[in-house]
Amino acid sequence: MAYLLGLVLPVAIQLLFIFIVIAMNTGNGSWVGLGVYLLGLLVVPATALANFFYIRARRQLPLFQLTTRCFMLAMIVPVLVVVLLLVG
Repeated sequence: MAYLLGLVLPVAIQLLFIFIVIAMNTGNGSWVGLGVYLLGLLVVPATALANFFYIRARRQLPLFQLTTRCFMLAMIVPVLVVVLLLVG
């Protein structure tokens, strides 16, 4: 259950957020969609690996505390995407 809540769900939310931003910026002449796509290619697997190793190392923590920390780590990507949207 820890892997489902701490690994799969944050990655799914990241991918959904990235997909929405890419779909919003298609065909309007902005390069933000490409930047978000390239960012997602690198950061989403890195976040998934970091969460996997974090869950594996901290199995003794309660489930809520474990998943909260995984979600906080995973929310770095949406913040970076919003910064790209504001800059671009």
